Amino acid sequence: MVGKEELIARLDTSMKFKMVDNVTAIIEGHNPDIADLLELSFYKKKEVAFRAAWMLEYLMTNRPQEFRAHVPALLSLLPRQKNPSAMRHYAKILALMTDRNADPVYRELSGQLDFDPVIEVLFTWLVDPETLVASKVHCMQALANLVPRYGWIKEELQETIEHLMGIESIAFFARAKMVKKQLKKYYTR
Repeated sequence: MVGKEELIARLDTSMKFKMVDNVTAIIEGHNPDIADLLELSFYKKKEVAFRAAWMLEYLMTNRPQEFRAHVPALLSLLPRQKNPSAMRHYAKILALMTDRNADPVYRELSGQLDFDPVIEVLFTWLVDPETLVASKVHCMQALANLVPRYGWIKEELQETIEHLMGIESIAFFARAKMVKKQLKKYYTR
C-alpha cells in the first residue's frame, strides 16, 4: 500500500494525455488507501484533488467490497466538496451507486443510508450556475434514482429540470430528456 505522501507526489506529476493509464497504474500497483483518497480529493492543488476523486470513482466501480465501508464518509464529505472537477466524480459515484442496476453491495447499502443531507447538496449543485454540466447531469441522475425511496423528489426534480432546460447546454438537455422519461415511470403521491 502506498503512503499518503508518496500518493500526493505521484498524483502531482504531469500526466499529459495518459492520466487514466497513469492513475490506474497507481491504483493497481500500489493499492492506495481509500481514506487517504477521500482526504486528497480536497487537496489544495486542484489537479491532485481531481485525480484522487477519479481514483475514488474507479475504486467504487471496480472494487465495491473495498469501497463499501467508505461510502458513509464520502456522503458526509459531499457538502464540503468545492473543487468542480472532484464534484463531478462525487456526483457520478452517487448516480452509479443509486442506479437500479448498481452492484448488489451498493443496492443493499443504499437501503440503509439516510440520503436526506445528500439530496439537498445534489439539488444545490444542480441549480448552481457555477457547477459544471457534467456534475449537473450526474446530480440529476442520482436524484432521479432516489425517487423510489424519496417520492417527494420527483415533482421537485421535474420542476428544476424544466427550469434548467431553458438555460443549460445541449449536453444537459440530452440527459434531462432521459431523466424525464425515467421519472414518468415512477408513480408517487
